[in-house]
Amino acid sequence: GGGGARDIQTTVRVTLSEVKNGTAKRIVIPETQTVDRRTGVRTTHAKRDVDVDLPAGVEDGQRLRVPGEGVSSTGNDGRQRKGSLYINVELAEDVRFARVGNDLVTRVDLSFTEAALGGTASAPTLDESGDVQVKVRPATQTGDQLRLRGRGLPELGTRRVGDLFVKFRVVTPKNMSDRQKQLLVEFANEEVVKSLPKADGAKSESSSKDTAESKETEDTA
Repeated sequence: GGGGARDIQTTVRVTLSEVKNGTAKRIVIPETQTVDRRTGVRTTHAKRDVDVDLPAGVEDGQRLRVPGEGVSSTGNDGRQRKGSLYINVELAEDVRFARVGNDLVTRVDLSFTEAALGGTASAPTLDESGDVQVKVRPATQTGDQLRLRGRGLPELGTRRVGDLFVKFRVVTPKNMSDRQKQLLVEFANEEVVKSLPKADGAKSESSSKDTAESKETEDTA
């Protein structure tokens, strides 16, 4: 269609790993036509590829401009002009992470025993080395989290890097064996005993002893 230089818009989908490290994308510019406003001559611009380097730290919905890679045309003054290529960044979903600015949040499930006793757990990262072992403190609760500094995403145009937050979730066991159920019953009973006030327990024990002694005296008499 019409004359004059024109801008071209396209959407590029990127992964979190590509956001972390930056990436090169090849963009296909489709065949276009322009018309010289002075002469009416129609020019066909062949389909072409444009290699674009996307910097680390780009965000979902961000618009990047690549000057000179749009459609070129001759203006009314006889000068050649080129439009720009505008790239709309779309972030691909990664079920392992939620992005909050330059920080990443991941969830790690813990069994009842892992949460109660503590230990280590495996957490995903965007590092080339993959998952990392993190420390689980004893008595960890659902919603507790720890921070891995510098394991998030870089901030565009700066040297700052976000953090990775590992958020724990305690999962209730399913399909327990009879032995496991019995152990949990014993655990629950122990919790009840622990919750009893110690002073009242001692007093009750003392009262029971006095009653027993009194009964023994009466029987003797």
